[in-house]
Amino acid sequence: MENNKRKIYVIGHKNPDTDSICSAIAYADIKNRTEENPVYEAKRAGQINEETLYVLKRFQMNTPGYMPNVGTRVKDMDVRKVGGVDSKISLKKAWTLMRNENVFTLPILNQNQELEGLITTNDITESYMDVYNNAALSEARTPYRNILETVDGTMIVGNEHAHFTDGKVLIAASSPEVMEQSVEQNDLVILGNRYEAQLCAIEMGASCIIVCMGVPISKTIRRLAEERECFVISSPHDTYTVARLINQSMPVKHFMTSENLVKFSIDDYTDDIKEVMKNQRHRDFPILDSDGKYIGMISRRNLLGAKGKSIILVDHNEKSQAVEGMESADIREIIDHHRLGTVETMSPVFFRNQPLGCTATIIYQMYQENHMEIDKTMAGLLCSAIISDTLLFRSPTCTPIDKAAGLALAQIAGLDIEKYAID
Repeated sequence: MENNKRKIYVIGHKNPDTDSICSAIAYADIKNRTEENPVYEAKRAGQINEETLYVLKRFQMNTPGYMPNVGTRVKDMDVRKVGGVDSKISLKKAWTLMRNENVFTLPILNQNQELEGLITTNDITESYMDVYNNAALSEARTPYRNILETVDGTMIVGNEHAHFTDGKVLIAASSPEVMEQSVEQNDLVILGNRYEAQLCAIEMGASCIIVCMGVPISKTIRRLAEERECFVISSPHDTYTVARLINQSMPVKHFMTSENLVKFSIDDYTDDIKEVMKNQRHRDFPILDSDGKYIGMISRRNLLGAKGKSIILVDHNEKSQAVEGMESADIREIIDHHRLGTVETMSPVFFRNQPLGCTATIIYQMYQENHMEIDKTMAGLLCSAIISDTLLFRSPTCTPIDKAAGLALAQIAGLDIEKYAID
């Protein structure tokens, strides 16, 4: 993408003839040889005719790439490289990443870097403010490693790669007698240093207990927990903090938006996506490459700073003949031999227009003005353009300058100009 931003395309009109194509190739050669950064590339805005194909083949020149539209694309914008995350990470981790990266949207990706969903800061704040039932943690199939990470815990008994999939979350603030009425099979119980409460929770079938304040856990509790397959987590935080944090351990998959995602391709035109953005309340939009893989995010603000393609027009200066999307392009130069047309530019440009029979004649003059040697290939291309445009000097638009240029170029290229014209 960085290379595309720097390139300047030399391009002819929408119905390219031999002059349009050959002049674009030769002028790109001049620019690349006279400037420090060789970033000029010849392009074509339409299909090439048989005559031009013959010329290119004759001089073993590749056909310029097809560029039907020079409008600004997403690839011309500053795509922000917001890293994707796994759908199993916790809300807390997602929030931390957003704050550290100063972003408002995180893309959720699968192992193939394909977009599964999006989660925003609004999604996270809403999840925290909404009142959830005490079974929300298990309904979200929360990984225990998320719980450990969120409450800064240590797994004393159990497997951190397992998931909490059944039961509710309780705080053991009452006596063991009352706990027996509230703790049910597979519940997760948050409690303190009371041995009786820990013992009661395990005996009532809790699937996990979180012991707060980092208090030591007795060997008896550990042994009983292992026998009953009850996980034991130790957290340095108090009961209130653990209870406040634990919902933040739920995986983002439970809250992300995964349906009707508004996403764009790297090849989309900005004029098209502007209309879509207007009707969406989202702040950021994911960008996919041509293979459907996620590569970054853009926002409405990126549209304001989007840079159009830089182009040089040859052999025309009328809007009706110009490549599509020219209005949003940065026109750097115009080299032409036709009457003045309707092309408008955003800033002053180098404009060379001479009453000659062919643009290639002007390009030939520019080689001479820059004291540049013309090789056989470029000479053959420019000579072909002059022959084509002037009908071998028979056209009423042909000037003595065109004829002199054509003959000089034929000599450099080693052409029998009469025979070659017939060919």
